[in-house]
Amino acid sequence: MKNNEDTDQKIDAAFNSINNIQRASPKPYLLTRINARLDKEVKSIWETIAIYISRPLVMVLGLCLIIIINVSVILTNKTSATNVAERSVSSVDDEENTATFATIDNAETP
Repeated sequence: MKNNEDTDQKIDAAFNSINNIQRASPKPYLLTRINARLDKEVKSIWETIAIYISRPLVMVLGLCLIIIINVSVILTNKTSATNVAERSVSSVDDEENTATFATIDNAETP
């Protein structure tokens, strides 16, 4: 018996909850906004590119690419600077060795 009364009360509460429901109405000037959006001119290619570039993912990927290029240039310059230094040291060593041998040869001959 209590179950029936409890169920009836729940049903009545559900029906009473829809008593104050009103018809949905759009915000003022909605139709004007929709028509303005439809009448808007097509975006130029520059506007489309700017919208695409301004996305966060594209900006982050661009920055990562710039950083990778900079790091690779720095590392390439370090290795080429090291190679140039090694070449100059080896050429100096070669010059010193030839000069040393020349002086030793000259010292033995007189």
